[in-house]
Amino acid sequence: MSEEWISPVGGTVTDRIAELTATNPEYRAARDEYARIRELRKTNPVAAHLRERRFELGLTQQEVATAAGTSHSAISRLESGTHTPSLATLQKIAAVLDEELILCFQSTVDGEVEREFAAVA
Repeated sequence: MSEEWISPVGGTVTDRIAELTATNPEYRAARDEYARIRELRKTNPVAAHLRERRFELGLTQQEVATAAGTSHSAISRLESGTHTPSLATLQKIAAVLDEELILCFQSTVDGEVEREFAAVA
């Protein structure tokens, strides 16, 4: 049986979440967006990461597209998981999101997983 946390102002955390969801459109929108990102992460972690980072920075798809020198539709397709961009485009998008693109090569040798990471310059 799990214990329910009680907030400092009384009531349970679950009750407070339900109240915020019902009364605060910004909270509800953020909660819904993170639920979509969690689902996307199951099938396309790169798309989910980029979408989450853009959301955290408060940027629109159009703003990212313009800054990265690509189209809004390319960012939309990328974030929906239906498009795989070139490394050059992905690197530009990562820079817009204030991140560095890192590649990983992975192999299994004698049952041991070996990984080699390299920054994309």
